Amino acid sequence: MISFIVDNVQFNFRAAAVIIDDGYVLLHRASYEPFWALPGGRVEVREPSAATVARELAEELGPACDAQVGRLLWVVENFYGEEDEPFHELGMYYLVTFGADSAFLAKDRAYDGIEGDLPQHEDDEYIRLIFQWFPVDALADMPLYPTFLRERLAALPATPELVAHTDPPWDEAEIAGFES
Repeated sequence: MISFIVDNVQFNFRAAAVIIDDGYVLLHRASYEPFWALPGGRVEVREPSAATVARELAEELGPACDAQVGRLLWVVENFYGEEDEPFHELGMYYLVTFGADSAFLAKDRAYDGIEGDLPQHEDDEYIRLIFQWFPVDALADMPLYPTFLRERLAALPATPELVAHTDPPWDEAEIAGFES
């Protein structure tokens, strides 16, 4: 994966899936994290970022999700983290659809996934990923990162856009008050 530290700043090259269906967006979070994000992951060396999105979805949900990676929506240069743990991330955000028969299109429940690259808990269990659909028009107050997505998912660009974004440190009160 393309991730390294330069001058005490963690750099990541990430690709993400924007999956919107019937006014809902599919988000995910690790079971130990209090915030939501778009599904995706770090790009591997010599791997096209669109292929990263397909690989990550197949790894996390299984090939039955039938993910079709479409057009590029955003190239995002995102700066976030605390002063003592800063991140610089370059992200490629792709529009993705699931096949019409995908079981993952049901909006009435959350889905479990496995993230094998994350550290394991003390009991050697893999960290669980939770996937859940949320109404696009209800994202404004959610702990969704990067925060620019809270508004921009409601109006996807017709052509790829470059976004330079800085997220403030996490608002602990906002995260603690969110009920999924």
